[in-house]
Amino acid sequence: MEIIEIQTLVDITRTKVTRPNQGSPMAFDQNRNFITLMQCIELRSVVSYEFPPEVENKDIKNMGFGSDFKGCQNVWRFEIIPDRVGVYTTENGNPVGSLLNDIDSVPIIKNLTETVNIHKAIFNCKDLASRNTIIKARTGTTT
Repeated sequence: MEIIEIQTLVDITRTKVTRPNQGSPMAFDQNRNFITLMQCIELRSVVSYEFPPEVENKDIKNMGFGSDFKGCQNVWRFEIIPDRVGVYTTENGNPVGSLLNDIDSVPIIKNLTETVNIHKAIFNCKDLASRNTIIKARTGTTT
């Protein structure tokens, strides 16, 4: 089984608030970020997951985030299981290359519960300075 792990500094809390009058404006916007991410992920595959994104405040040194971000920050971690192995693999063999392309530069809502200052309101998977989202593939089971 292939597991895709997404770690992001963008608030992707799954609140299940799908209408502005259903909950707080923040809970609505958090869920909008989650839905946006899921729509990008499911461009190429139907995915499943055991747990919604979980947030943890931790030191992000050497995690692969952009050089603009340092110290202890809120990091959302989300594991998904695509419906088939290799669906996000590019011609050069990167197992998440297509997913990186699908998510990179997609607009987000910022200034929610992030602990970093995101300059451009996008999922940024590629820029060495402002990368706010990391995606990795592995085999095994979800944690």
